[in-house]
Amino acid sequence: MQYLAILRYASDVEELVPGTPEFDADLARYERFNEAAGDAVLGGAALDHSRTAVTVRPGDPPLVTAGPFAETTEVIGGFYALEAADLDAAVELARRIPSAEDGSVELRPLVQWEQRVPPAGTPTWLTLLLEVEDDAAVPGTAAWDAGAEAHGRFGEEAGDAVVAGAALHPSATATTVRVRDGEVLLTDGAVAGGTPAVGGLYQLAAPDRDAAVALATRIPIGPQGAVEIRPVVTFD
Repeated sequence: MQYLAILRYASDVEELVPGTPEFDADLARYERFNEAAGDAVLGGAALDHSRTAVTVRPGDPPLVTAGPFAETTEVIGGFYALEAADLDAAVELARRIPSAEDGSVELRPLVQWEQRVPPAGTPTWLTLLLEVEDDAAVPGTAAWDAGAEAHGRFGEEAGDAVVAGAALHPSATATTVRVRDGEVLLTDGAVAGGTPAVGGLYQLAAPDRDAAVALATRIPIGPQGAVEIRPVVTFD
């Protein structure tokens, strides 16, 4: 099975500055996880701090605002796509992700995952699809199928700009993993306070933020939903 691991941190945690010993030490922790997990890691990305976010809400024209969709006690710092035999195996992987000790890891079963190597030298941007969950969030329903067709059309129109894409099972299927003092703590359901819920994501290749926003305005989203755009961090 495939799972999306959403890495969350407290919103008041100070962002580490690249090039500092603290940043290098934190990066080394993730590199050790990547090496240990091996082929179980299908893909992933680290994100810039939420203050760089842009939010797009549907409309004519779409409403574009600076900042994340909503102020919450936790921010998303990155994600992994993981391959695991079952939920227990996914939890075993998630508990070893450094953010499980510093914050939390939200595991969500993936309906679909695709990723390719982005064009060399082109910045990429993560777009989180935030939706109020209804029948369209449930695979196999007529509303889900209609949404899948709309996203298929977006993928065809965007072409090579789509670097990665993920569709998720509803937030009720989530398992949140935390590690405190060596003890693994599990919570059923997504992290509290997130409304609407993350229903999927795209990673888009675009030369700058304006181009990324222009692409994001074409992503199918429900009338009460939004698309949150965040720059993906690259490491030399």
